Amino acid sequence: MPVITFSPMENELRKDYFLDRRVIIAVGRGKRPSDFKRDPAPEEDGKTCFFCPGNEEMTPAEISRVEEDGHWVIRVFPNKYPAVTTEEEEGSDELMPAYGYHEIVVENPAHSKSVSDLSIERISHVLSVYNERVEHMLSDPRVRYALVFKNHGRKAGASLSHTHTQIISTPVVPRLVKEEAEAVERYKTLNGSCPLCDAWKKEVGGPRKVWEDYHMAVFTPYASRSPMEAWIVPKRHVHDLGDLSDEERHSMASAFKLLLEKLRDGLNDPPYNLYFHVNPRGADLHLHVELLPRLSNWAGFELGSEIIINTMAPEDAAEFYRPE
Repeated sequence: MPVITFSPMENELRKDYFLDRRVIIAVGRGKRPSDFKRDPAPEEDGKTCFFCPGNEEMTPAEISRVEEDGHWVIRVFPNKYPAVTTEEEEGSDELMPAYGYHEIVVENPAHSKSVSDLSIERISHVLSVYNERVEHMLSDPRVRYALVFKNHGRKAGASLSHTHTQIISTPVVPRLVKEEAEAVERYKTLNGSCPLCDAWKKEVGGPRKVWEDYHMAVFTPYASRSPMEAWIVPKRHVHDLGDLSDEERHSMASAFKLLLEKLRDGLNDPPYNLYFHVNPRGADLHLHVELLPRLSNWAGFELGSEIIINTMAPEDAAEFYRPE
């Protein structure tokens, strides 16, 4: 019987920095960033868009807004079809009301523009608004967690094309966030350090580095789950958006603009999901942002095993994202 050898240049099984999560990097399939370039999405008519200026009465009552020259530039209101509710009922651990808040943040009044088209200063202001809403939700003692996330494009779950972000708070800590927080504690016990602090320090000196400045590190994670996945990690060990200084928030905004402009200009603005993992109460989770472009489909193997097959090496993705 012939001896079968494994070539790490073709397929690699990689483990996450601190979670017990593995992915297969199928580099033998030879995917490059340009392979994922798609046709531009057709432009939509904004006349009947709920989120466009002039249609404010089509949304629930406004919570807050940011104005410039007498016109709103950022607007916050409850989701018209919320996934959670503030109505209270009795429940148990197995069955309880889906208590919480579900809000929409519209970051740009222009229908055909996205976050990548905003200035760094405006994106920084948007990050401040995210933090204000999260802090408001967490002031409710019944709320255990609040997730800020963006679905961009229909394949990523966006039902409306006008750029917007959602914030949903829940009476429980989501399983993934809880697993991250618990894994951090195990890592700290073994290594005496934070896994994300260690990760960014390692990655900025290697082939997965995208960009860094004094405050932020941007890299494609070693065990990327999807082509072009990228993370933004503050260099200082902080827990929440509210912990960021003005300079750090500006730096995070610069990182956002870099990544989203690269996707817009290089891949014709593909669908993506983006979310913030902030620290649950009483834990020590390092704030970070995860960007996952939706450039491939998860099928039976991924759903049945929770081992994701990624057809593009993160080292190639980092090369695509790097500023010229």
